[in-house]
Amino acid sequence: MAKTRFKKITGWLHLWVGLVTGLIVFIVSVTGCIYVFNEEIFDLVHKDIVYVTKTGQARPVSELMANAQHALDKNKILTNVKISGEDKAYVFSGFKVNEKEKINLSYFSQFEYLDEVYVNQYTGKVLAVIDMRYEFFNVVEQMHRQLLFVKPVGSLIVGSSILLFLLMLITGFILWLPKNYKQFKKSITIKWNAKWKRVNYDLHNSLGFYVLPIAILIAITGLVWSFKWWETGIYRMLGDKGKAGFTRTLPVINASDSTLNKLDLIHYDLLKRLKGDWIDVGIGIPNDQNKVSMSFVSIKSNHDGWRGVSYYFYDGRTGRFIDALPHSKKTLGMKWRNSNLGIHTGRLYGLGTQLLAFAASLICASLPISGFLIWWGKRNKKPRRGV
Repeated sequence: MAKTRFKKITGWLHLWVGLVTGLIVFIVSVTGCIYVFNEEIFDLVHKDIVYVTKTGQARPVSELMANAQHALDKNKILTNVKISGEDKAYVFSGFKVNEKEKINLSYFSQFEYLDEVYVNQYTGKVLAVIDMRYEFFNVVEQMHRQLLFVKPVGSLIVGSSILLFLLMLITGFILWLPKNYKQFKKSITIKWNAKWKRVNYDLHNSLGFYVLPIAILIAITGLVWSFKWWETGIYRMLGDKGKAGFTRTLPVINASDSTLNKLDLIHYDLLKRLKGDWIDVGIGIPNDQNKVSMSFVSIKSNHDGWRGVSYYFYDGRTGRFIDALPHSKKTLGMKWRNSNLGIHTGRLYGLGTQLLAFAASLICASLPISGFLIWWGKRNKKPRRGV
């Protein structure tokens, strides 16, 4: 009796949580599916600005930054430069959050500007300026994370829906659990030659079972961007206190040394320390608001299964080295946080896991549809005619 009642409650929860969150889960899943290969597709579509031909030595970063700055409005501040090897252009980026009174419910109102400038490091030519607020994959990402609403609203809606989606996955698994081996075989197969209602039911039932562990992993990693308490909770589970380890304070210097923007000194010193062990380098451009230059480096030599990222800290007033946080010295929580996006999108282990994430997202998008059709079919079931 208690078992039957539990199943009824579970079924009721699964149904109504699915109906309430179905549309949002569908949108988040489809956009996640598209975003899995965002870098590959972007580079292919924009190959004329992403890729460059080496024609000599790269020009100093400060010169390239001046060219990038000249291509922008003089009031826009560049905050970062990404260097990705000899065959890819340098990418300078800058953003500014809008004043509070100018922000409405729309995501697009959040930023006064959010720009990327592509510069050929050998010729100094500016190849393109992209307003990232309206760039396709950024729009897809913001739809995925916050439904194109302003972050406090959109993240809450998406995060709450994904929390409920986790509940739906658990209740779905409970409902799926077979009583015996014969029923188990039926539960993991699709009877393609049956009527469409049976095929739809099998698709919902079987695909939901197969995708369950990957869907749970994607949901758990995705909630990090919606809820601070969720991110903090994972840090603590991994024995870490949080993001404090990623920051450094500035040393005291003489006033005569305080000249901002020592970008070339930072760049040259960084390359000397790395000794060729890098894939991507991102250098924080020091300015009056942020005098600490934090550089992140994706390293080649990492083999521990996490995303290998080391950090180097410089005094933007002098260009002097402050400290380093090599990947090998990071805490488990730090390694997880650097890898979370790669786990979420499947990118961490390459094409195979990306395809797995793509397929899982596609199946997750189908579950609200097939589930709705099951409910609608039962609700509008025609009564049998008497003999």
